[in-house]
Amino acid sequence: MAVSVTVPDATSTTAETLLQDARARRATFPDDQFHGFMAAVTFREGSQTFTGHVTLKTIRDITLDLPGASQESLEWLRGVLAMNLAHRLERSGGMPVPTNYPVFIAEGEDNALGVKIVFEGDPLGSSYRIQDGVITEVCRQMHGSRFTITTLDVVITEDGRNLPRHYVVTYFDPETGRLSGVAQYTEHYALVGGIHLPTFIRIIETNQEGITTVRAIELHDLTLLAD
Repeated sequence: MAVSVTVPDATSTTAETLLQDARARRATFPDDQFHGFMAAVTFREGSQTFTGHVTLKTIRDITLDLPGASQESLEWLRGVLAMNLAHRLERSGGMPVPTNYPVFIAEGEDNALGVKIVFEGDPLGSSYRIQDGVITEVCRQMHGSRFTITTLDVVITEDGRNLPRHYVVTYFDPETGRLSGVAQYTEHYALVGGIHLPTFIRIIETNQEGITTVRAIELHDLTLLAD
C-alpha cells in the first residue's frame, strides 16, 4: 500500500526535521527482513567481460566466484557491493551519517540543489543539501580525500520512498582543493520479495590524468537469503 509522505517546508522547519524526513524517505533494507542475497553476475571492465556468481550476506561477507577476473578486479567489485549495501542498511538510516553532532541550516547558501545543512563540530566536515525530501548532495572528508556526492536523479518506489538512479562523486585533494577524480554512477533495481535489490551498477571513473575507466555490474536471478 502506498504511503503518503508530506515534505516539510524548508522555510518553516528545523535542519534536524529536514534531515530526519529525508532519511526516512530513502528505500532501505529492513533489518528484520533482509539477510543478504545471491545472484548470477556479469562484470564488464573495459573490453573484458566476466560471468559468475555472488553471495552477499553482510558488508564483510561477500563471496565472489568470477573465473578469469584478477584479484584487483574482485576487490574493486567487492568494495562497490559493500558500499551499496552500507548505504541501504535500515539501522544506519540508509546512509552512514554523523549522529552525534547538532545540525543547522546554512543561511543564504541555498541553490538549485536545495537547502544546505551543516553538521556542527563533525571532524569529517560533513554537509548535506536537501530538496523535496531528497538528499541531493553530501560533502565530506575522509580516507585522505574530500568528496562531494551529487544525486542527479532518483527512482520513486511504490511506497513513495526513493533510490538513487544517477549520481556523481567528485573527489578533491584535501590540501590543495584541486580536482583529483570524478566517478559517475547509474543504478537500476528490481523488486524481489518486497525489497528493491540492485540489478545494474555502472561506474565511469576519470582520474586527474584524464584516464577514463568504465565498469558495469549486472545482477541476474536474484534470490533473497533466509535468516
